[in-house]
Amino acid sequence: MRRTVVVLLLFAAACDQPRPYADLPEKNLSVRTVVTNGRVELDMHSLDRSCDDHYEGFVALDRPVVGVGLPMGKRALLVFSFHSSDTPIKKEIQILPREGSRYEVRVSYKDSIYDIEVREIDPRTGAEREIDTLRRCS
Repeated sequence: MRRTVVVLLLFAAACDQPRPYADLPEKNLSVRTVVTNGRVELDMHSLDRSCDDHYEGFVALDRPVVGVGLPMGKRALLVFSFHSSDTPIKKEIQILPREGSRYEVRVSYKDSIYDIEVREIDPRTGAEREIDTLRRCS
């Protein structure tokens, strides 16, 4: 009985651990990060038809540019956590990837001030447009 309880507790602890995001081989999202005096973390969530979010995993922003594969036509919720000596600040970005488009997120965190810019890029023409990132589901 005691062994069963220990195994269950270990299993529950493992389920609560963050896991790496299992992205797609084709990277349609580039995250460009510039950080001074702090760190930025990225958690990936999917949004269902009811706009409920489901944790998909984390992406290590351990390089200046990190590629991520997002499924086309499925809403993704990117949750950036900005950490310094204070309590983390979280910013949510919603993206609905379209077939044939690429996405670029520029994240900066300098002296406790953060900025996020999201662009959709048409690879055929190179045309860019800033996209609305507010969390709205229809």
